[in-house]
Amino acid sequence: MIGCYATGIMPRPKELVEATRAYERRKISAEELEKAFKEATIKVIETQVSAELNYIIDGMLKWQDLLRPFTENLEGLKAGALARWFNNNTFYRKPIVQGEIKLKKGIAAKLDYAEYLPKNIPWKAILPAPYTLTRLSENKFYKNERELMFNYAEILRDEIGKLAKKGFKYIQLSDPALVYNPFKKPLSRDALADIEEALRTAVKSANAKTCLQTFFGDFSQIMPEALNFPVDDLGIDLYETSLEKLKEYDFDKGVALGIVDARSSLVEDENELAKVAEDLIQSIYPSKIRDVFICPNCDLEFLPWERMEEKIRVVGSVAKRLNVEVEHS
Repeated sequence: MIGCYATGIMPRPKELVEATRAYERRKISAEELEKAFKEATIKVIETQVSAELNYIIDGMLKWQDLLRPFTENLEGLKAGALARWFNNNTFYRKPIVQGEIKLKKGIAAKLDYAEYLPKNIPWKAILPAPYTLTRLSENKFYKNERELMFNYAEILRDEIGKLAKKGFKYIQLSDPALVYNPFKKPLSRDALADIEEALRTAVKSANAKTCLQTFFGDFSQIMPEALNFPVDDLGIDLYETSLEKLKEYDFDKGVALGIVDARSSLVEDENELAKVAEDLIQSIYPSKIRDVFICPNCDLEFLPWERMEEKIRVVGSVAKRLNVEVEHS
């Protein structure tokens, strides 16, 4: 199938931004703030349903950053100083590893608004991948990063299990650190083998489809090893990736094509995106097409709410257009 979905934290609607500021100034109560979060979540969900996305997320409006729920809720971690989120004008709290990391209680499942997700469209949840969690942490306890990464992987396995039991059908593991490479220093084969094994630990017994979503870097630099990763789909930031290098490989698993630029306010031309996607699909699937998802190249939180709505509509429209073209080819 050629489907579509969102890939991360969504921007907060204006009403929620105003409510959070009012709460900080003690002008509204915690109950009123919670009501604002729920109303904003419903608005985010309605935007996705209207664009006919195939998997729906709740918008992650309570996630200050991709790592924060883990930083604040895992035993053995504490929230450190603010650090830049890759090469963006946003920040995250660096996790400081002070002791053995343990899961005290479910993290992601208590943050979602599953009760507002539609019953007739499958749900998707988003978690940090083991490698990104490791690379963005300051390790003061484990003997090396490998040991830390496998500990994180075991915790993610538990989280994925809880989310699947709750009804989520698709789990995205976000892994920007895997491809973000400003110094052009390639990962060794041994490192990629460890990352593959950590992913295998994380998705073991996962009763849901899984995707490793990368962004902020060139996906082709982790090929062909990435084709062996134990996930159903591979997410690729097409604005950072060499398409010509990508076309050198035949894929035997699904892809999520980050073809809508979530870091630019310019709304893309649907015809141009459809041509790029169709050409890439034909190149990487010379015989049998696997599942393909059209999506933003990263979180949409970098955009104003109104621009995000337009971008989501483009995602849905391009997927529909490609479906028609594939059916007639």
